[in-house]
Amino acid sequence: MKVLKVALTGGPCGGKTTSIKTIEECFIEKDYHVIIVPEAATILINSGIRPFGKNGLPMYEFQKYVMELQFRLEDLAEQAAEEIDKPTIIVCDRGLLDDKAYVSEEEFIKLTKKFKTTTFNLLNRYDLVMHLVTAADGKEEFYTTENNEARTETPEEAREKDKRTLNAWLGHDNLKIIGNDTDFTTKIARTVQEIHELLKTPYPIQKQEKYLVLDVDIDKLLSKNPVLINIEQYVETTNTGEIIYRKSISHGETKYTKITKLDTAENKERIIKKKNITEEEYLSSIPKEQEPIRKSRYCFSYQNQYFRLDIFDDGLKLLEIEETNKTKTRKIPSYIQVSDDVTENVDYRNASLYLRKNEKKKAKEKKC
Repeated sequence: MKVLKVALTGGPCGGKTTSIKTIEECFIEKDYHVIIVPEAATILINSGIRPFGKNGLPMYEFQKYVMELQFRLEDLAEQAAEEIDKPTIIVCDRGLLDDKAYVSEEEFIKLTKKFKTTTFNLLNRYDLVMHLVTAADGKEEFYTTENNEARTETPEEAREKDKRTLNAWLGHDNLKIIGNDTDFTTKIARTVQEIHELLKTPYPIQKQEKYLVLDVDIDKLLSKNPVLINIEQYVETTNTGEIIYRKSISHGETKYTKITKLDTAENKERIIKKKNITEEEYLSSIPKEQEPIRKSRYCFSYQNQYFRLDIFDDGLKLLEIEETNKTKTRKIPSYIQVSDDVTENVDYRNASLYLRKNEKKKAKEKKC
């Protein structure tokens, strides 16, 4: 399958933004090209075209603009995907049938006639639809609209929108409902797993190991055509966790990400949220007096395992091993020599490495 088209849907605060970023990161590392189709309603609302407030449009008129923009965004993504010379995944932040949740049945029929389509045709635009249930249904303590200024729903409204949205997609041949019966990290991981299953490729089973690397035959590694990602990141420690600002460069493309890690009292669950940010947002957020972690990440597979080899600018080398559903026995390639298992060693986490690097920087500046 050269082009796979996926729609992520569901009520507000279901994990769509983090899922999209996680899918993008995961499959770029596996040498897929990923195209993200942003949510059309959010684009319009943030640009001043709204169905609420002063000068707000009637909901039917607003949904007409939403559908017109979304058709265009998806069509452009599909055209571009056909031009790209590698397997491509199109990830849509909501699908066209989401619009059915915001208007009456009669109004939606009117919309389909306007755009010369049918519900059946709209269902068939997507290879996979994943409905992420709103946190307002089962994880109320984590429900918030602060991560999207275009959303203002109360928990009750969110549950209603979630139900109406799911009903709009009933009948799709490959509809997956991803609920809140697990922790947030597992919920997000399921979206990646569903895509792997559709592609019939091994999927991660959330069992990771991390090792210190003594030596690596870089020429042999490069002969395996790994995906190279150059990363720099800043870590901000907060009262409730961490915020990471990351710059990633791969295949000539630069992406900026904000990663929020939140420690909660709920079963000691750690919630990790990710979203793409602009270069301007990145530059305005990073502390200018701090030194970032810089590393070259080599991503490759070997005997149904996924590997990430991080080579830091100070010489430190760490190897992450991610087992999959098809892993039989763990085996490290012969061209990489490892020593200690540091999977549970907090000294090798991002925050610790960042802190040590900047403590050394301060000590050096004092001597000068």
